[in-house]
Amino acid sequence: MPTNTCKSTLLSRAKEIAPELVQTRRQIHANPELSFNEHKTVVLVAEQLKKLGYEPKVISGGIGLVAEIGPMPASTERLKHIVAIRADMDALPIEEANTDEYCSGNKGVMHACGHDAHTACALGAAKLLAEMHAKGQLPGRVRLIFQPAEETINEVGKSGATLVIEEGALENVAAAIALHVFPNLPAGMIALKNGALLAACDTFKIAIKGVGTHGAMPELGVDAIVVAAQVVQAIQTIVSRRRSALEPVVITLGGIKSATYRPNIVAAEVEIIGTARYFDSELSSLIKAELTRCCQIAESLGGAFTLEYQNDNPVLNNDPQLTQIVREAALKFLPADAIADATMEMGAEDFSFISAAVPSCFVVLGAAIENDMRKFHTSTFDIDESALPFGAAILAQSAIDALYHLQSLQSAQRG
Repeated sequence: MPTNTCKSTLLSRAKEIAPELVQTRRQIHANPELSFNEHKTVVLVAEQLKKLGYEPKVISGGIGLVAEIGPMPASTERLKHIVAIRADMDALPIEEANTDEYCSGNKGVMHACGHDAHTACALGAAKLLAEMHAKGQLPGRVRLIFQPAEETINEVGKSGATLVIEEGALENVAAAIALHVFPNLPAGMIALKNGALLAACDTFKIAIKGVGTHGAMPELGVDAIVVAAQVVQAIQTIVSRRRSALEPVVITLGGIKSATYRPNIVAAEVEIIGTARYFDSELSSLIKAELTRCCQIAESLGGAFTLEYQNDNPVLNNDPQLTQIVREAALKFLPADAIADATMEMGAEDFSFISAAVPSCFVVLGAAIENDMRKFHTSTFDIDESALPFGAAILAQSAIDALYHLQSLQSAQRG
């Protein structure tokens, strides 16, 4: 880990409140809630914000909230005057295998992606900003967005970011900042990248339909399992043969099941589910078309198919100007060698909807447990909690510096 040779008032204060951040993170971790069910987490966050002097507004049917702090600009300057900090709150349907005292108390539900830490960092930033506001040192308006359901979509294909955007969470927002803990970067470090950082994500469901019959007389039916096997093999050639090797694409089949599960029945139907990840938006239509071509094998073998294809979220892009502001903010309390260059990853994040709407920066926050990397979305995921004050300070300092930048732009436009 790099040696921190420079100090910041905000980081020093964040380290002073580190026990509070750890307690908050552990309280959320012990009481995880699945996407679209974050009611108790919202209550906890709202209570903490109220103690800090905020007036949180609960949205999305009680599973999200927003709160603001800072001076309002003159009426002539109100357009796009807010900098937003976003945190996600939902957990995953995973049974936790860790044995720490703060482990999940909800069977089959676990914070296996660090959203408990993100919420704690945002609450830490909220406290730092509130203290600066009380001293008259906050240069503008900051909106905190605590969103539900980053991990999944509802029955009409919307994730939490889409829901909060539809309810006005980005109204008058000039820039947005978020972070994500990473288990392969040491605590005390961050990573940043201009432009595309995380991939677009599509999901699909294929139904292969055959004709069921007795297992002793397969000639009387059309075996959907055998047909599905041919379709699966064909899908594996899309990436290798139907797109340029210079364009990153991943197609993963995450599950396959037959309508029947008996040794003496020829299955009449098989369902296949999967995901596609890419950075070039034009690849979405290519992937869908190629999946259709692969599925047509079912028709040539006497069966049929249906394909449901869903565009879950776009590419997450970091605005270069805002990312530079965040980099310079981090340099106020991190040495240069503690700020790494992030690389594009095929993972997806619904902050991408926010980054598509306003200039945004998604910060990679180091949180690796030394000599023990805990992988995302696994039953043993955990973080080095010493990362929490760094996250809180980075969010707060970046928001403040973005506000100063916004003010300078507005002054130049007036002048």
